[in-house]
This record gives sequence, C-alpha cells and structure tokens, in this order.
Amino acid sequence: MKARTISAIFFLLMMTLPDIQAQRGVEDGSRYGHGDDSVRCVTNLSLYREYARQKDYKSAIKFWRIVFNECPVSTKNIYIDGVRIFKDYIGNEPNDEIRSHYVDTLMMVYDQRIKYYSRDKGDQRGRQGVDLLRYRRLDDIRYVKQAYSYLEESIELEKNEASEAVVATFFTSAITLFQHGELDEKKLIKDYILSNDILVYQIKKYPNNSTPSDIKARQDINMQNLKLSCDLLVEQFSELYEKDSREISDLQTITSVMKAMECTDQPLHYTAAKELHELKPSAESAANIAMLAFDKGEYDIAVQYFEQSIQLETDAETKALYYLGLAKSLYKQDKKPQARDNALKARELKDNWGEPYLIIGQMYAESADECADIYLPKSIYWVAVDKFNHAKSIDPSVEDQANKLILTYSNYFPNKEDAFFVGIHEKDTYTVNCWINETTKARF
Repeated sequence: MKARTISAIFFLLMMTLPDIQAQRGVEDGSRYGHGDDSVRCVTNLSLYREYARQKDYKSAIKFWRIVFNECPVSTKNIYIDGVRIFKDYIGNEPNDEIRSHYVDTLMMVYDQRIKYYSRDKGDQRGRQGVDLLRYRRLDDIRYVKQAYSYLEESIELEKNEASEAVVATFFTSAITLFQHGELDEKKLIKDYILSNDILVYQIKKYPNNSTPSDIKARQDINMQNLKLSCDLLVEQFSELYEKDSREISDLQTITSVMKAMECTDQPLHYTAAKELHELKPSAESAANIAMLAFDKGEYDIAVQYFEQSIQLETDAETKALYYLGLAKSLYKQDKKPQARDNALKARELKDNWGEPYLIIGQMYAESADECADIYLPKSIYWVAVDKFNHAKSIDPSVEDQANKLILTYSNYFPNKEDAFFVGIHEKDTYTVNCWINETTKARF
C-alpha cells in the first residue's frame, strides 16, 4: 500500500467525525466510541482492513489489536479477520511456545465474539472446538476436554443444523475422552445417539450431500470397534421405547443405532423393528426384520419379510441382496429348488457376483443323499464344484472361499474304476438328475 493512500484515509476520517468528548467504545458500548477515541477506532479499523485485504497480516496486526481492544462492536469483521490472522500466524510459526500463545489468542477472539455477538454463540463455539482440537489435541487431554465442551455446547444450540465438522469432531473427541478414562460408557453412548440423530436428519434433508452419510458410516464403525455393552444400550433405549408418546423417529433411532452397534440379538431391537415396519413399512424395515428372524432361526418369518422387502425395493443391487437372503432362508427350510431359483434371481440383478453360486454349489453338495445317482452316487460333487469354479471366475472377492470348497468337495469325486465300470471316462459329458438336472464333465 502506498503511503499517500493511508494518509488520505486518515484525512477523510478526521474530516467526517464529530468533535465531542473522547470515550472508547469498549467503555460506553457504542460502535466506535466518541470524540478522539472514535477517530482512533475508525482510523485503525480502516488501516488494518486495508492490510488484511492484501493478506499482509504482519502490517495489519498492530492496528487490528487497537480495534479489538478498544471498539469491539465496531464490526463483526474484527473477529472474522482475527481468526484468519492468527490461523496464518499459527501455521507459519516454528516455535512451539510462541505458537501456543497464538492459539490462546485465537481462542480469545472466539470468546470475545461470543461476548459481543451472542447470537453467533452456537456457530462460534463449534468453530472454536474444532480449531482447539486441530491445534492442541496432541498437547494434553485437558484441551480435548475443553474442545469437547465447546462442541457439545454448539450442538445444544444448533441442534439438527449443527455443522458436519462439529458433529464429526464432537464424537471423535468423545471417543478420545472415553479411551483416556475421562468419559464413561453411558455418556459415550448418549453422545453417539445424539450424533446419529443429527446425521440421520441431515441425510434425509440434504439427499445430494454425501458427507453426513460418510460421517455416520465412520462413527458406526468406531462404535463397533469399541465393543461396548449392549445391555447399556438397551438401558438407554428402554426408556425411549416405553414412553407413551414415542414417535416413528424414536423407533428409527433405536433400530439404526442397535444395528450399527451389532446389538441386533436383543429383544428390544426385534420388537422396535417390527413396530417400525407396521407404522412405516419400507424395504429396509422389512429386510431388517427378515435378517433378525433368520438369526433367531425363525425361517418362515424371514421368508415372509424378505418377500415384502423384494416387493418394496426399487434399487436393483439392494433387491439382489434381499433375493439372496430369501434364498438362504428357503435353503434353511430345505426348499432347495426354490432357494436356487431365488439365488439365480439375485445373480441376475447384480453383475459379477459369485456368492449366489457358492450357495447353489453348497446346496448341490448337501443333496448327495437325496439325489445320489444309482450308477455314480458321487457325481453330484462334479456339479457342486462347477458352481464354485464359476463363482470365482466372475468374482475375485470369493476366490478364497471358493477354493476351500473346491478342495473339500473334490475329495469326494468318483474314482476312475467306478466310472469305468459304468462306461464313463475323463471329460465325458454326464447329467446329474433329481431336482438338480445339470450337465457336467467327468473328472476323478
């Protein structure tokens, strides 16, 4: 900036401000103060702003300090620029002690903005907490505790509109405190439920924004890895479930959180899931009940709800998963032909998917007694291994599992002597009848 520009600004300010008794804004609550002090405030405000626009923070800082200390309500830009200035200082300071002082000042900027612009408190506490963790999370656990309190306060004020960064950082700090013995398991679960509710709200409200879904997925994994007590979760949710005025959103919270924490074997989860489906039937809720019933060995109920989920689902790949669930349930009921039909429907809806063929192969192998060929009883293992080979040929992700099954069931192949006795040689075509009715190649 040229010297004559600064001089011109100062001259104009002197010409336009009234000549009254001096008093600073910080003392009388006015925007600029009065008299000479108002001139001092406006002059320094203009000077620091001009330097700040050029990102010349070293030149701006001395003028900024005067405005910050003497006329704190002159403009909100004091605090917006103050955060930028001290983040720049922090990022460029190699000395840890000096850097720490800059972080303290950054926190002071947030505090003073909240003091004079209280309506901004929710947003600013969130930003303050995020920045404190960014710069001091490795220094001492007390800074994590302080940041956690800022973030918690922000969420209490902003509720479902809390920023994604605040929600993510809040729960990360909660886990850190839990791991250091500074937060008990019960409070951690409460914090998880709180974060989950906000993220679910934002996922529904902003369907084109994938960030809340990504955050939720990471939080779910973190909770699973902690292996917390399902009993405590049930204790938390029993009160919510038993209240007279419970809503669909309450049931959604109970089912989604218990599923994420792998507590689906709890009776409360099953009960809540069935009630949620009755009140608001969806493909997902039907599938949840089906999977729960499957785990409980109630395969007739699993079949019923997998069929519902298939009818309600519109996404092809998701529907494929439900068809495979139906196939597994029918398989457990020893309804192998129907199970195979549904496994093949699953495969039709999802490209390069080997798992349906693994299941079909296992059904073939387990049908050895009922479908034993009168001439070559063990020929059924040929068609079983055919399915395992096909599975790994289209889907590398199942290769290890397929190879184990191939190794197991290849040991049961017919031997050459038995095959020769009925006129079958290596690579001859052979048909396995019964409900299987598939043609294969002979090998020994």
